[in-house]
Amino acid sequence: MRKLRTAWLKSAAFGAALALSPLAAGAQAADLPSVAFVPQLTGIPYFNAMQAGGEKAAKEFGVHFIYTGPVDANPVDQLQIVQNLVNQGVQAISVSILDASSLAPVVAQAKAKGLKLFTSDSDAPKSGRAVYVAQATDEGLADTLIDELVKRTGSKASIGIVSGDSTSSNLNTWISLMQARVKAKYPGIRLLAPQFAGGSADRADQLASDLMTAHPDLKGLIAVASSTCPGVGQAIETAGKIGAVIGTGYCSPNTVRSYIKSGSFGFSVLWDPAALGYLTVWAGKQLIDNKPFAASNSVPGMAQPIIYDAGTGILLLGAPTVFTKDNVDKFNF
Repeated sequence: MRKLRTAWLKSAAFGAALALSPLAAGAQAADLPSVAFVPQLTGIPYFNAMQAGGEKAAKEFGVHFIYTGPVDANPVDQLQIVQNLVNQGVQAISVSILDASSLAPVVAQAKAKGLKLFTSDSDAPKSGRAVYVAQATDEGLADTLIDELVKRTGSKASIGIVSGDSTSSNLNTWISLMQARVKAKYPGIRLLAPQFAGGSADRADQLASDLMTAHPDLKGLIAVASSTCPGVGQAIETAGKIGAVIGTGYCSPNTVRSYIKSGSFGFSVLWDPAALGYLTVWAGKQLIDNKPFAASNSVPGMAQPIIYDAGTGILLLGAPTVFTKDNVDKFNF
């Protein structure tokens, strides 16, 4: 997904993606500062939720919010959209990065024009971006998942792991951090060697079934990739292990809603993209107003303090969100 393509999207589709430019939307006439967010692609529930959060923040903070991105996850087209926004003089532009290596020249152009270019949801740490609005730390995600699972399995249990692609750096990072959490805090927990399903839910179903057969004492199954979440949930249901084996993973509510309600998944861990979109627009307004981020920030409309690490330039949304039967229907992504 991160490899540059050799051709642009067809002009009609590309033109549609650019249609929400600040000039077209009347931002200049409204005489409001403009904050843009460029997702990795448009038309999916996750980024729709970020858009909704951004629109809410725009009303709260008196800015014009621009949401525009490629029609598929194409880094060339995303970069061209960012370039277009820079050329039009949008004061603050945030991007969920597809190709981190390509952003630095555009950041330099934005700085030369007095504009603020920053990242949200996905980072380009070596680009010179103004700030990175991050969802949650890898450690926070891993620790939360293990802690919540042990609450349900007990402190002496065997737990299986079904991941996605074996070469995926973020998935492997979460696995290693979960292993570290278990080693440090739960000596009675045995994490089995991870199984890799690639991007196939069917393969995840088979691997989860095999783990339950090979380990009759298994008490938990962790789906590390979103693509493996349905397969793990289905395997627990098919095996008649609801209540005996607790499923969980890094899964969006829409992906595992039915499994949480059936009981095959005890919970899921991720974050709230609407809150991330809200924080992104607030950060853009702060940058426009040249207000530095404090170590701890009180953001109107957000309950928890927002922590800023000046060393890394990361503005952290906060602790991960745990989705359960009690709250899963409050989210749509």
